[in-house]
Amino acid sequence: MQAQREHLNRDQGDVEVGAANLLQNLGGEAKHAAHLPEPPRWLVNWERRRPTLLIECIAEAVGVFFYVYAGLGASASFFVSSAEKVAGFGSLLTIGLCYAFGISFAIIVAAPVSGGHLSPSFTLAFTVFKGFPIRKVPYYILSQLIGGFLAALCVYGVYKQQLVAITAAMRESPTTAAAIFSPSGPAGIFALFPGPTQGAGYLFLNEFIANIFLSILVFSVLDACNFFVALPSAPFVIGLGYFVIINGYALNSVSLNAARDVPGRMVCAAFFGKECYSGYKAYTAIAALTTFPASLIGAGFHTLFMSDSAKMIVNHPPSMADQISVLNESRGFPAMNRAITRETVYHDNGLGSTKS
Repeated sequence: MQAQREHLNRDQGDVEVGAANLLQNLGGEAKHAAHLPEPPRWLVNWERRRPTLLIECIAEAVGVFFYVYAGLGASASFFVSSAEKVAGFGSLLTIGLCYAFGISFAIIVAAPVSGGHLSPSFTLAFTVFKGFPIRKVPYYILSQLIGGFLAALCVYGVYKQQLVAITAAMRESPTTAAAIFSPSGPAGIFALFPGPTQGAGYLFLNEFIANIFLSILVFSVLDACNFFVALPSAPFVIGLGYFVIINGYALNSVSLNAARDVPGRMVCAAFFGKECYSGYKAYTAIAALTTFPASLIGAGFHTLFMSDSAKMIVNHPPSMADQISVLNESRGFPAMNRAITRETVYHDNGLGSTKS
């Protein structure tokens, strides 16, 4: 892979578009309380030569691995403990929490390197609405799918002994054999299956609304003029959004991320059989594809109606607002009510004022 540096100023600390937007250094100088030790020469030489795109793709794969490994692990623990009648090892609440913290940890790990997309649909949304380079899109999506696949593979490996025994026991009876490919079956750990009474239209609606909700939240958190989200809290606010959706709507089947669903279904098919695809053909497509149009609609709604590209809250002293105002005027925007800082929001005419 070739390094992709043309649109970034790495010397100024620029990172790729995505969740890392909140971390950009907008002209401020870094302050350190103590002298930083010099890194070893071999490390410096490697960092100068490594392809940037390769490192970003590795970060995306590792981030998705964190997210999927945490969520599927909680699902596997809950299923195995329930099948073996061992209490105290999980519930829908713990699964939701593990997915939430998994996505938070994934953003913390990946965002400083790759932007922290962690989902093919968000990569597409960042391309359309944030200027993410289209040439990177296939590499990012492939990396996300690889990360999800490795995570699902590792979860199966950890629980293989219990899953093989439970599945073999279930296959002995026609009644329990059908339950293998269900929300409460072992295959349901890796591939989402709807309930027998759920219609395709309602499944699509559930997935569609959930993804719109999530994309509006993510783009709101990343909005530079949203002064209610502090930098350290951003990953956990996004994770909390996943937690709310999973706990509210997972009963009706909700995927939220093709990088979790598509690789998980591949691992499911590899170890449990083709029924992972053929059992619920309509939902297989709904879970994998609905997130794309829904994320674009949610991101587009926020971008067109709830954000202002000329308004910015800077995480620096109030004097930075003057620089933002000059930049806005050069772009043709009026200076007033555009450039704001956290201080002006809270002290000029009370909370919520955007007077600069």
